[in-house]
Amino acid sequence: MKAFAYLLSQLRQYFADTSFSIWLQGSRDRHLQLYFLFALHPEAENFIMQKPDEVSFASGVDRFRLDEQAGLYYLRFFFAEEGQAVVMLENSESIQPSLTPWQWEILWLAFQLFIAEETIQTKSQEWTKLLQGIHSISATLDVESIIREIIGNALAVIPAADAGLLHLYDEEIDRLVPKATVGFHDTVYQNFKLRSGESIAGKVFQDGQPRMYRTNPETSLAMMDLSHDNFHSLNDAKALHNLSGLLCVPISLEQKRIGVLVLHQFHQENVFSSYDLALLQGFADQTSIALQNARLYAESRQAYQNMAAISEQLRMKHDDLVKRNKIHESIKQLSLQNKDTGTIVKALGRMTAKQVFFADWLEQRYYPADSSIMFSWDELSTLLAGKRQPVSIQLVSGHKNKRQLCYVYPLTNGSVFLGCLIILIKDRHLSELERVTIEQGSAVLTLDLVKKQSLSSVLYKRTHDIFQELIASKGSEMLERARAFGLPPHGDFLVVYAYLSPSKDLSLLEANIHRLVTRWKWEFANNQVLAYGFHNHVTILLTASNSLEVKEMIERLSDAVQEWELEKEISLSIGAGSVVTDLEQIGKSFEEAKKAAHYLANRGRSGVVRYSDLGVNRLMLNQSREDIDAFIHDVFAPLWEGQDKFQELENTLLTYMKCNQSPQQAARDLHIHVNTLYQRLKRIEELLAIDLHHPADLLKVQLACHLREE
Repeated sequence: MKAFAYLLSQLRQYFADTSFSIWLQGSRDRHLQLYFLFALHPEAENFIMQKPDEVSFASGVDRFRLDEQAGLYYLRFFFAEEGQAVVMLENSESIQPSLTPWQWEILWLAFQLFIAEETIQTKSQEWTKLLQGIHSISATLDVESIIREIIGNALAVIPAADAGLLHLYDEEIDRLVPKATVGFHDTVYQNFKLRSGESIAGKVFQDGQPRMYRTNPETSLAMMDLSHDNFHSLNDAKALHNLSGLLCVPISLEQKRIGVLVLHQFHQENVFSSYDLALLQGFADQTSIALQNARLYAESRQAYQNMAAISEQLRMKHDDLVKRNKIHESIKQLSLQNKDTGTIVKALGRMTAKQVFFADWLEQRYYPADSSIMFSWDELSTLLAGKRQPVSIQLVSGHKNKRQLCYVYPLTNGSVFLGCLIILIKDRHLSELERVTIEQGSAVLTLDLVKKQSLSSVLYKRTHDIFQELIASKGSEMLERARAFGLPPHGDFLVVYAYLSPSKDLSLLEANIHRLVTRWKWEFANNQVLAYGFHNHVTILLTASNSLEVKEMIERLSDAVQEWELEKEISLSIGAGSVVTDLEQIGKSFEEAKKAAHYLANRGRSGVVRYSDLGVNRLMLNQSREDIDAFIHDVFAPLWEGQDKFQELENTLLTYMKCNQSPQQAARDLHIHVNTLYQRLKRIEELLAIDLHHPADLLKVQLACHLREE
């Protein structure tokens, strides 16, 4: 450096053959630092390397002076902004450090020029660090990385600072919160939150004006309004009693302030300058641009990712729609080609690549016909009772404890359960395309079943008309119609008539009739001549070779009634006519079966009864329930007037008639003495105004008791 070379030449000229050292203290140095040493002999080096006493510069005092102490001379030069310099001379008798005013001035100017060169070099280094810091921050487009690097680069730009904090504004809580720090403990992140206008950082954020404090008193005064909690939080992160200076600048994006940058000095006062504040503001402005670029990049990248995700979703939806369209076309072709149920089920199995079965509830059969049946009809009824949504079921084989998942998809027509698809699966649920395939396939199956049911209803109506014409015809006309049914002129014929309880849901009633007809067709396959349903009843014409076979048929019918009772959907009242041997008597068997069924229905009873077993009840077939109830009331009314008093007499009369008027048997059943029985019977005769020995009165009471039991 030219200034320092000139300075050395002047010193050697003024103090030839004298050892000396040069000590410098810059504006940001805490102490004098040895800068140059010139020793003519080793002993002199020990003296001139002793650090001189530090003397503070006071305004209004000479810019230079000479001090002598302990055999050494000190030439002191003071500079208002840049600091001071000291030339330490060895005390020699041959050399007297007497300088003219002009020489003092020359040396002062040389030192100032040298310090100016040093300052320029320092500023150049600072600008280099500033540019490097800005480049480092701008080189990344990651917001978090920029935030982490801001403080470190700021301290590199302003080396006089010891610590720093970056605060960013959080709109959700309306507070400035620390986002990055150097020199403070990490606890500052936990509770330190500044309001706008609070302390130095809050005020800078509020008005956007940078602030500089160079001493501990003025810094402490500016922080007086810091809240109690924030003071303790910040003081715990770093003790504030040594805080000697502070720089604070706002960080803004266009006109919007987003935070503040704060640098702290804890070891020396008056080290910050206006130049430092301007430099830090410039750095903060460049930092805000980097943050803006990073956020714009992040938003652009997020928008691109969103667009890519939407594009991928659209592609997947397009592919899905194409696959669904193929599935729809395949299913539509099955429907248009009127494929049967078995063909549709096999097609669903191929399209889903799974084992698919169909349980036809109305016809009580599985598809494919050779498939292993996994559920009984009772199990299906219990499993899907009232359900209209698919269910996943785990089957466990008791033999090998083998587990198999299956997906059961019910098919319905309104409230009518038509059957269900059973799909063997490995996972708990079907894939979306498999589900779509099953849904569309089930729709085709449902249409096929409804169509089949509608055709059956038409056939039932036609069969009903032909059968009614058959039983109404005579002679050769009857024989002609019988041949149409394949009936021989003579044989053992039996008509069964089933009355289904009324239902407001006509679709459900029609489905139950179709199901009942289908079941009886295959259950009485060897005996049935015809079977059909009409309105709310089912008629079946059977052939029977002997009474044992008739008994077996009645038992099967009773089993059917019990199964239907378990489902609790509808009740069956079944009547069976007499076995006839002539075609012309089929009408008689039909009427008997019809009367027997209506006998049960009129009494609100389900079950099976043969007309021949009705006995005396045949006389009541044409009587309404209201008439029968009125007759019973007329007979028993005197016993009901004081029910608590005459209930015992009513029970006695019913038991007596049930025992066929046997006093001894009735007394035993009632657990009373026979004389007590006679007394009760006499009281009954008085109340009812009858004579049990009179045939007409006895018959009236017997009939009333019988109807009461019925």
